Amino acid sequence: MSRLLKIVSLIMLVALVFFSGGCSSSEKPEDRATKANNLANTGNSVKESITVYSGAGLRKPIEELGKMFQEKTGVEVQFTYGGTAQLISQILMVEKGDVFLPGDIEELKPLREKDIIAHEKSVVFHIPILAVPQGNPANIKSLVDLTQPGVKVVLGDPEANPIGKLANKVLKDKGLFAQIEPNVVARAMTVNEMFAYIAMQQVDASIIWEDNLIGNEKIEMVPTEEFKNYVKEVPAVSLQYSEHPQLAEQFVDYVASKDGIKVWQKWGFKPTAEVK
Repeated sequence: MSRLLKIVSLIMLVALVFFSGGCSSSEKPEDRATKANNLANTGNSVKESITVYSGAGLRKPIEELGKMFQEKTGVEVQFTYGGTAQLISQILMVEKGDVFLPGDIEELKPLREKDIIAHEKSVVFHIPILAVPQGNPANIKSLVDLTQPGVKVVLGDPEANPIGKLANKVLKDKGLFAQIEPNVVARAMTVNEMFAYIAMQQVDASIIWEDNLIGNEKIEMVPTEEFKNYVKEVPAVSLQYSEHPQLAEQFVDYVASKDGIKVWQKWGFKPTAEVK
C-alpha cells in the first residue's frame, strides 16, 4: 500500500510541474532548455575559469573586459599582470594558461617559434608619446630636449617591456640615444612604474603609451610627430597549453568584438580594424 501511495504522489508532482507553466505554450523551447541546463548545473560548485596573462599597461581595459565576459558566460577570468618578457618566461616555464595579451605583437615571436599560439586576433594600436608632468616644468618640446643637462628621464627596461625596447629604437634611429642615456635616472620594469615617476614629478619626461594618459591629470603629452612611424599593435592570443581551448578562443574573440572595442576606446585605444 505504501508503494502505491508513493507512485500516486509522484504522478501528482509531475502533473503539478507540467500545469504550473513548465510546459506552457508561452515559454520558448530554448528558454526551457536554458532552465534545465541551469538546474543541472546547480549542484556543480566548481566554476569554469581561464587564466589571462596581460601586459601591465593593458590592465584597465582588460580587467573590465574580463568582468563583462564573466557576466556574459559565467566563466571566471583570472589575471596575471606584468612586463611582457616576464610573462612570456612564466608561460614557457609553467606551460599553463589560456590567453596572452602583450603590448606589442612583435613580442609574440618566442611563442610563435615554439608553436604555442592556437588562435590570434589583432585588437588595437599602441601609440607611443613623449610624456611630461603636468605643466611641463622642464619645458620639453621634443626628444632633443631630453639631451639637455639636468633633465631627468625615465624609460622602460628594454629587456622587460615593449615600450622600453621601442624607446631605445626611436632614440637610436634619431641619433639621440648616446646623448640622452646619461640623463636616464631609471629603467622601469612596467609602464605603470614609469607612470608613477612622471606623476610624482620625479622625472621631467618619459616615453610611454598614449592610453596611459586616460583618467590622469598629473601627466600630459608633448605634441610631436616623432613617433608617427613607431605605432604598434596589441594582439590577443589563445595558447596551446589551455585546458579550455574553446573558452580561451571565445575570450580572444570577445576582446576583439564590437562590444570589446568599445571598452578599449573608452580607455584611449584605437582599433586596428573596423569591427562590424
